Amino acid sequence: MPLDYRRFNGPEDSIPYKRFTKQYFKTYEQLRDDLINDKGLRQDGRTLDEARSMFARTDMVSQAKGSSYVELKKTKVACSVFDPREIPHQNEFSQLGQLYCEVKFAPFSCPRKRRPYAPDSEERALSVALRQALEPTVCRHLFPNYQIDVFVYILEHDGACLAAAINAAGLALANAAVPMYDIITSCSVAVLGDKMFIDPTEAEEHVATTSLESDANHGIITMSMLSGLKQISDFTQIGSMGMDCVTKAMDILERECEKLVPYIQKVLVTNVIQGFEQQKVLEEEAKEREKALDAKMEEWKALLKAALIFGSIGYLEELHIEKQDIHSSDGLCFDPRTIMSLGPTLRILNVSENKITDVAWAKPLRRLEVLIAKKNNLENFQSVADDLCTLTSLVDLNFIGNPMTKKHRYKETIIARCAQLRVLDTIVINNTSKTFLQSFVKAVKLRQLNEKNKLDMNKRGVDDFFELNMLPGPRAQSALSTSISGFTNQKPKVSAIDSTYTFMPRTFWRSKPTPSPRETIAPPMEPPPPIKQPVNETNDIPIKGILKKPMPMKYLS
Repeated sequence: MPLDYRRFNGPEDSIPYKRFTKQYFKTYEQLRDDLINDKGLRQDGRTLDEARSMFARTDMVSQAKGSSYVELKKTKVACSVFDPREIPHQNEFSQLGQLYCEVKFAPFSCPRKRRPYAPDSEERALSVALRQALEPTVCRHLFPNYQIDVFVYILEHDGACLAAAINAAGLALANAAVPMYDIITSCSVAVLGDKMFIDPTEAEEHVATTSLESDANHGIITMSMLSGLKQISDFTQIGSMGMDCVTKAMDILERECEKLVPYIQKVLVTNVIQGFEQQKVLEEEAKEREKALDAKMEEWKALLKAALIFGSIGYLEELHIEKQDIHSSDGLCFDPRTIMSLGPTLRILNVSENKITDVAWAKPLRRLEVLIAKKNNLENFQSVADDLCTLTSLVDLNFIGNPMTKKHRYKETIIARCAQLRVLDTIVINNTSKTFLQSFVKAVKLRQLNEKNKLDMNKRGVDDFFELNMLPGPRAQSALSTSISGFTNQKPKVSAIDSTYTFMPRTFWRSKPTPSPRETIAPPMEPPPPIKQPVNETNDIPIKGILKKPMPMKYLS
């Protein structure tokens, strides 16, 4: 593994300090004898059939839907449950929901060795056991094709970690309002010969699982149970035990699981009562805040009226006018005289939730820097940009909640028209984006102007073409029918159709043709092309044709 020489690196190999303690050099018989003292009690002062006292609470993780914390003396477990979500990477529909369980040891949790960050085989086995214990408890048919995530984090391991994880997960599921058939509880027992250690510690589990006597009963049994339904949801055994020993252990574990039910119920009821009390407190605080806000609004209204009467409103720098008569169908109207009096000093204006349809009234506010107009009825962002582009001091705009914010090119138009703008809808505008949008708008305007000029020139050219190409004599219809495309991004198209067949008969023409005006216009070096006459074999009915090449523009200037 490469080393980072920029830091002070420790030694490549290390040895746990516990190898140099007296406890490390004890034999198996000495470790077994140390479990029980001369008085028949365990190292922590408990009897063999006595479980550790449990502490439990809910709402441990604020980001989770439901969470819990369970503590069995030195065994500490935290669990979090999250909302149902779709099962990832599954194409087929599932009638029953799934549970995703993950058990993780903290790196510092185990007393014998430091846990790695990557999951190992023991953590995966505990995750599978936790899922098997919780699946019979949850009403999975109520959320088909969805899964609920359950994460258990073991902060400190001092025995019975699987039982503590199951108790914490059941409490967290109930706290998250996940439908369940019954409350699930779990307990463990360590068997060592003819002795059974209820709720064993880590030292007792270590001795029970590493027994040198193959014929004697030894191992650990963990059982989870639905006490109300009298059903066992999961049974996990590690070690070698006879049938009589297993039956006796199950009876003991059943009694211990039933003892935990009242405590779990008490924790849940306490949590519900605290939730109702907290909701009442929040409602009272909200009412108090609303009353204080109403009183403040009345005070500001009175001050505003007094300022209007005595003419002192001209010194205001910040004005908030929100939710004025929201039950009315009409929007808020502004007095032009008041706005003009506010123009020299007002810098911040908040007119949110007033059903405003335009901002033309804001033109006199030449010193306005911040305009907040959230949740109004502004729909035409083009007119809004036209009204605000004259305010040279405006740097912050907020139109969140208006219909125009959902339209195409809303932000681009506002940013391009208001050159001094820095923040739009609480988002800081990048200088590069602002420069690009302004240049883009200028280019579009120039292109539109060029298209308009081309359109005018084409119209004038067609008129001149009429005058220069008409044959002498009266005209019943126009010699050319023109169709010029509207003002679009494409170049205007001109189509010329010869319609000389609608002229009057040749006998009514004047005998002496009048000289064409183009003779004085065309340069002498290049004579104009001759006028094309319609080809007619019988000279009775003229043939309709299309004039593909109109008169060159250089002869029309």
